[in-house]
Amino acid sequence: MKVSKAGKGELVFACALFLVSLIVYWDTHSLVLPTNNTVVSPRTFPYVVATLLMLTSLGVAWQVLRGKEGIPEGTQLGDSFKKADLRPMFIIIVAIGLHIFLIERTGYIISATISFWAVAYSFGAKKIVKTGVIALLFATLVYFSFTNLLDIQLPKWILENLISDLNSQAAS
Repeated sequence: MKVSKAGKGELVFACALFLVSLIVYWDTHSLVLPTNNTVVSPRTFPYVVATLLMLTSLGVAWQVLRGKEGIPEGTQLGDSFKKADLRPMFIIIVAIGLHIFLIERTGYIISATISFWAVAYSFGAKKIVKTGVIALLFATLVYFSFTNLLDIQLPKWILENLISDLNSQAAS
């Protein structure tokens, strides 16, 4: 049974989805259950999701191995296989990793600004400075909304302390 290049990509996706289902099963099993007597356990929904992920991954793998591959949107049956452009995905992965690394060191606003900017850049944003300003405004809005409206404290640094000081002065 020969699998095409596109089919190999679909098998990689199916294997990754299967791995995610196993992680969800393992993580759900390690949940600490509350002592009160509940009708539906906190494990119920995650187990359902893990089962659906597993069944979906097995179904995709089965279909690919039977020779039924998905046809990418915008192509016709029989078109030549084009390799994926992995550069945007690599930029997004680096941006997420950088966000995780920087969030405790530089606070939420700077970390999120860099992440938002990098994702926009990876999707083809041409105006780098304008994109950076929009990313900064959006990160500041998200920070303000979470900390002041939802009372969820995000990591602070210089910009966040400045916003907190301005907010406390305005409240006085």
